[in-house]
Amino acid sequence: MTLPAPRVFEPEWLSPEDVKAWLRIDTPDVSDDALVVAVAAQTEPYVARCRPEFINEDGTYDPDAETYRGAVMYAAREYRRRNSPSGIEAFGDVTSFVARYDPDIDRALQTGVYARPVVS
Repeated sequence: MTLPAPRVFEPEWLSPEDVKAWLRIDTPDVSDDALVVAVAAQTEPYVARCRPEFINEDGTYDPDAETYRGAVMYAAREYRRRNSPSGIEAFGDVTSFVARYDPDIDRALQTGVYARPVVS
């Protein structure tokens, strides 16, 4: 039995290079590059759901600077959490918690306590 090839997702508007710059990843590593590309692609629909006002009539997404930076920060956080799915990171003898929520990202993407009121 042969396994199907893994699906490859490419981001449309979120630059993996911007995410790598935010993470300060400057060494070429194929596995890191592939993961950053996948995380950038995964971030795009989440951000579009958070801030749908930037969806154009033709279906493209064109965020403002605040939303774009929030997307970069969100993608970077998702990339960093890959090694700490339970939210705990160990650095030698020191243990630290990786935040699940970031008020800067929530503010930029208008989620969490920064979500706009909705009338249903």
